[in-house]
Amino acid sequence: MSVLTQPINGRPQRRQLSDQLDRLDGIIDCLADGLNQAVTDAVRDGSQAALRQIIQDGLANPATLDLLRRALAANPAPPSRTSRFLARCKVGITSAVRVVADTVKSVVALVTARTASVMRVCRLGWHLKRAVAIAIGVGTLVGAVALVSHPVATLLSGVGAAVAAFGVQTCLWIRRTTRPWIA
Repeated sequence: MSVLTQPINGRPQRRQLSDQLDRLDGIIDCLADGLNQAVTDAVRDGSQAALRQIIQDGLANPATLDLLRRALAANPAPPSRTSRFLARCKVGITSAVRVVADTVKSVVALVTARTASVMRVCRLGWHLKRAVAIAIGVGTLVGAVALVSHPVATLLSGVGAAVAAFGVQTCLWIRRTTRPWIA
């Protein structure tokens, strides 16, 4: 990409700050579109890892292994013993399934809560994107003007202007957002 665009009156025209801000807005839009897929992938991977860990912990537990050994032991017995054995197996499997289901529910609740908090932060960042872009633009402009002075003054004036512009834009956004509630 070139810094200069189509010529006007034989002189090339410089790219405008508004064009750069539009480009930055497009980049932010693309990042926001990919956020949903990233959250979905993270939840899926986290759930799989949690289920795998639950199964590994269950197989490492001596009580669970003992229950499985008793359930799988080859024991030729008369029908009454077989029916009792099957009943004990059913109770053991039912309790194991209940423990796994409770653990999966708690993992899903935890992942859902974490996902919700990440989404709230991303939504806030999305609403303040204009304020950040204006703050960067103002800070850069003031820093460029102050460049003729001392380098420390340039840095301080650029950062101060960026912070001030961000504060003003944030206050304007808060006023726009809360106006329906106040009126």
